[in-house]
Amino acid sequence: MIRRSTFFSATLAASMGLALFVVKYQVQDLEDQLTLIDREIVSERQTLHVLKAEWSHLNEPERLRELATRHLGMVPLDYRQYLIGAKFGQQLKEGSDDAEAEVKAFSFTYRMKKALKEGTER
Repeated sequence: MIRRSTFFSATLAASMGLALFVVKYQVQDLEDQLTLIDREIVSERQTLHVLKAEWSHLNEPERLRELATRHLGMVPLDYRQYLIGAKFGQQLKEGSDDAEAEVKAFSFTYRMKKALKEGTER
């Protein structure tokens, strides 16, 4: 009887030791993966910080205004252009479907192009 219980206890102890050995190395592998993932997170946060800084530089209003003027020939609107736009909005509210409305719309387009041209020539 003692021999049977001794054999059972020895087998149980050996299997528990083997199980602890396997679990230990699995935990070490998982810790290594966690460390690697933490490093990647830090790296991605640094990259994101740099990208946000670049984005804020690229979207500076003064820089955009200068680029639009240099490359697109865009200038700020003149007050007269606002007045012409307001008149057009009023014409749209009145909204007639006859030829007179088409003439007014064409006239407005012509005046807008002329005003824009005058604004860019200054």
